[in-house]
Amino acid sequence: MKYRIPYFSYIMINSRILSVLRILVECLKSEDICWTVTASCSVALQGVDVNPNDIDILSDKHGAIRIGVLLKKHEVKPVSFSRTDTFESYFGTYDIEGTKVEVMGDLRVKLDDTWIPMSYRLKSIIHVQIDSLNIPVISLYDELLFYEKLGREKDKVNILKIREKLN
Repeated sequence: MKYRIPYFSYIMINSRILSVLRILVECLKSEDICWTVTASCSVALQGVDVNPNDIDILSDKHGAIRIGVLLKKHEVKPVSFSRTDTFESYFGTYDIEGTKVEVMGDLRVKLDDTWIPMSYRLKSIIHVQIDSLNIPVISLYDELLFYEKLGREKDKVNILKIREKLN
């Protein structure tokens, strides 16, 4: 699904983030990679009043590794398997024009002592068009469900803002 976001909907996204999104879309558009913008940047691109300060990219393992190769000149930490108390994925970080870009492949989340694969999220990709820029994002509804599953205190404001936008 593709839809055009009116200017007022994405005004909260600063020009630096938009510039980096242009670089990412240009770099990845001719590749056979399933990827999407997720988290606060995805939410902001869909008109929710949040201010992303980084860009989170979700893919599968193959996609994350390939994206890592394509973004090599911006590499801070190469894509490799990484695990925290809550998340595990093939994870890498990049710095593009001063903006942090995090790439995750085969993301899994630990909920109630069980590692849950998040690969299903790649099935809820929609496209937001800003001028000539066609950006894959996770649907607002799926972002809401993900934030709710995590149950983190820091996400409560985003949950309320997404609910308000969906209503």
